[in-house]
Amino acid sequence: MLISYNWLKELITLDVAPDELAERMTMLGLEIESVAEPGKDINDVYVGHILDIQPHPDADKLVVCKTDVGKGEPLQIVCGAANMKPGDKVPTAIDGATLPGGFRIGRRKMRGLESCGMMCSARELNLGEDHAGLMILPPDMPLGQDIRQALGLDDVVFEIEVTPNRGDWACMIGVARELAAYYGVELRVPDIDIRESGDAAAAWSSVTIEDAELCPRYAGRILRNVVVKPSPPWMCARLVAAGQRPINNVVDITNYVLLETGHPLHAFDYDKLAENRIVVRRARAGESITTLDGEPRPLNEKMLVIADAKQPQAVAGVMGGADSEVDDGSRHIFLESAYFNPRSIRATARDLGLVTEAAQHFQRGADPEMVVYAINRAAMLMQQLADAEVAPGILDEYPNPQQGRQVTLRFDRARQLLGADVPPAKQQEIITGLGFEPQQCDTVSCTVVTPSWRHDVSHEADLIEEVARHYGYDKIPSTMPPVRQTESVFAPMEKRVRALRQFLVAQGLSEAVNWSFGNVENETKSGMTVNTANMVALQNPLSENYAGMRTTLLPALYATAAYNHKRGARGVAIFEIGPVYHAVDNETLPEEPLYLGILVNGVTPGQWAQPERAVDFYDIKGLLEIVFRFAGREAELEPVDCDAFQPSQSALVKVRKHQYGYVGKTAPAVARAFDLPDNTYALELNLSKLLAAPAPVPQFEDIPQFPPSLRDLAVVVERDVTAAQLIKTVKEAGGALLKGVEIFDVYSGKPLPPDKKSIALSLVFQSPERTLTDKDTQKTLERIIKRLQKQCGAELR
Repeated sequence: MLISYNWLKELITLDVAPDELAERMTMLGLEIESVAEPGKDINDVYVGHILDIQPHPDADKLVVCKTDVGKGEPLQIVCGAANMKPGDKVPTAIDGATLPGGFRIGRRKMRGLESCGMMCSARELNLGEDHAGLMILPPDMPLGQDIRQALGLDDVVFEIEVTPNRGDWACMIGVARELAAYYGVELRVPDIDIRESGDAAAAWSSVTIEDAELCPRYAGRILRNVVVKPSPPWMCARLVAAGQRPINNVVDITNYVLLETGHPLHAFDYDKLAENRIVVRRARAGESITTLDGEPRPLNEKMLVIADAKQPQAVAGVMGGADSEVDDGSRHIFLESAYFNPRSIRATARDLGLVTEAAQHFQRGADPEMVVYAINRAAMLMQQLADAEVAPGILDEYPNPQQGRQVTLRFDRARQLLGADVPPAKQQEIITGLGFEPQQCDTVSCTVVTPSWRHDVSHEADLIEEVARHYGYDKIPSTMPPVRQTESVFAPMEKRVRALRQFLVAQGLSEAVNWSFGNVENETKSGMTVNTANMVALQNPLSENYAGMRTTLLPALYATAAYNHKRGARGVAIFEIGPVYHAVDNETLPEEPLYLGILVNGVTPGQWAQPERAVDFYDIKGLLEIVFRFAGREAELEPVDCDAFQPSQSALVKVRKHQYGYVGKTAPAVARAFDLPDNTYALELNLSKLLAAPAPVPQFEDIPQFPPSLRDLAVVVERDVTAAQLIKTVKEAGGALLKGVEIFDVYSGKPLPPDKKSIALSLVFQSPERTLTDKDTQKTLERIIKRLQKQCGAELR
């Protein structure tokens, strides 16, 4: 949300510098993301007065103007615009002026005549997209005034982070109300002055609410003979400062009122409504609507729509329909102001995949009592800026007026929770200053009714938070909290999980900590779609990127790795330990198993004794093996066909036929989707399952006193026989004397058949009691060979 300093000063008396105000807003909870000065790049641009216009002698499309900027002789300016006349006032950039984007103005000849400056359009001042002609200023603007002061561009704009529970902060009046309470000054809400004329609004139209649960209040006004044209410069400047693009006066007024009051409005072309009336109802089976973005949208019976007598004309609280859009030919307007159920709007916007500013305001919870003020404010501006004739009366349907909650604040309880001695009188002053209406107050407590814009306050602790914010967090002394001793401090696995974290860091990995949120799109993009259908959806997500609870750690690890690579990291080696969430049928709460994810890619760090090298599959496989050794288990790898990993370099991780996770090289499509290097390798394990068994007790044995006996063995097997199968068979047949087995060579090619490969194994035999003879090892070796022949179809090479 962008907040204009100049606009704030119109709503409240501010005697503080912008820097001090930014610090105070942050302490009140209005976190400042950035501070900008929109007119900073504009210099030496003034209000000019066109004295004379003559045709250019050598160019049909150019004219020569004499323009007075109040600084000596009038300037000769060659111009290609055609919308001005002598006597108009226009923004005029003189020699040496600068415009947004660093564009510099200087003297130059145009078709043989010298031009000593430039008269500006709205787009050249970054005040809209209109470039068809010059920006014509109001005739009462002082000649020679700096254009930044004339148009309010000498402003400071604060970007604030609005938390989901404080929808009332997403507007100028809401922020001004907060600051007025803190500084103890009056809030000056603009007065409404409308001149109504003609037949009453009820004679022109009607409003019917068929579902008062989804639409508790709906109001409409009739505006006749509206003239659609560009907005005046002051409104364009306000909209641009707030991050909006000026379009035309009708659209700009609804956007302006939204910025000012926080209440979304919508304008229908009155003549395009069947029977010229409004019906607020649920969509019917099979209905659809083409929204303002030109996209056809299928509707369902859970969605609320604004319809006329025949069909839907808008998706309530989300987006209007193209069939009743206001355009340059519109004359009569039905202006809508309503309050919709936040849950309904959230569900509809999510189902349609539409993220609009109106939907975000309604999802946070709009103010039902702002409905009438917002529509009257817009009607007044339409009358002033669009020559609208306003029909008498408002079509206001409000079947069940909403009442505020009663909440009691105990002064001693506030002092206990805050750890600060805030006097009762100060506590009462703070909460009443914020708009909470006192019902019964004494020296012990105060019972108040919450204002209509404070949906977030329902408990005593909420009021205590308000006291803390306005008393000042910086005034609350730091104290050590009391510690209660208990026999059980951590969860059963917490000690082992902490040890695993330290163990992985010791292996050279960095720990990543990501949000526990996710979305179906990213998890599908990662190829981990097995649990996507079980994603737990959030009712009030921070954004569409965090619409649900994650079912896998990999998308966030991919995003973290990509972030680091874009900032120059040649190699990434990271891990994350955290819960994932799987919805369970017929259960309110999801399962929350603890998962481990590891990602390595790029190159390994080099040093003087060992150059850097590209990460490969054996790096991630080695990390998998050490994790299982830490847990006292032995992993079994089984080939797997999974969209997330490359088929020839991936495996399902199992222990005794129980699945624990995946390991492998990230599939090329996934690597491209996340902008990762080709050699990206990852694993994901169910840590809750892996650490469920008690940690094995370390076993010690004497250092062998007798030397080992080493034997090599080469066998020819089918190509689909895995190394793991061979090693497992050798270990089962080797008995007590076999202490180790490793593969040291794999060969395929001539003279072997195309469907065969040769694998060489190194065997280690050792006895704790004696030195082994060839006869001892030969007997065991023959048993191993027979088992390989029987179970793996091996042939001795």
